[in-house]
Parts: sequence; structure tokens; C-alpha cells
Amino acid sequence: MLILIAKFRTKPERRKQMMEMSREMLEPSRSEEGCIVYEFLQDTFNPDSFTFYEKWRSRRDLDLHFEMPHFEKFAQIFPELIEGPESVVAYEVSGESVIA
Repeated sequence: MLILIAKFRTKPERRKQMMEMSREMLEPSRSEEGCIVYEFLQDTFNPDSFTFYEKWRSRRDLDLHFEMPHFEKFAQIFPELIEGPESVVAYEVSGESVIA
């Protein structure tokens, strides 16, 4: 399993566009084979800061996601909307368990 966490800050004047564009990614991304979790989160204390939290069955599934038309469209516009560098980190996970 692979967990991807992508954090970024949008330009304040482009926040609404970023939110709309990112929300449009949810349904098609969640329906992709290999997608376990696909969330788009806004920072409670800084409304211009966002995070994509994703869980994929494998790196191959994530790579296929990057080739999807909805992602390619998003990736073309994304650099115009952000301010500063984004942080994208992937974690390879061998398993998970519930902690009660």
C-alpha cells in the first residue's frame, strides 16, 4: 500500500478555483481501480492551505492515476494556482492495523 500526502498553499485570489477544481477530482479519482482513500482537506486555521491525503493499493495504481485525463487537466492548471513550493511525500506501507 502507498500513502501520498500532498500539501500546498494556494494564492488567496485563486482559492475558490482551487477548491472547485480539487473537488472535481474526488469522484473520478475515488472510482479508479486501486484507490483506497482520496481526500481533499482545507486547513482550519489557514484557509489557503490544503492537503490531498491518498491511499493507493500500489505505486503502479498511483502512476496510473497520474496518467488519467482528469489528473492531467488538474496538473496543467495547478502550478498557476499555488503560492510557494508544494510538498508531496509518499510512504510505502507493508500493512495497517486498528488501534483501539
